[in-house]
Amino acid sequence: MQENTPTSRAQEWKAFLFIAVVLFPLLSIILVGGYGFAIWFLQMLMGPPGHG
Repeated sequence: MQENTPTSRAQEWKAFLFIAVVLFPLLSIILVGGYGFAIWFLQMLMGPPGHG
């Protein structure tokens, strides 16, 4: 079993804060924006829903 030294605990908190504050919001913005772009592009090619 590995000891929890103060430095490793601080590194864990820094990693958690990076993931929670930077990584997840950035990934969600990229995913939602990519989905919106895909819908917009498909509607540009095939027309709006219910058309045809």
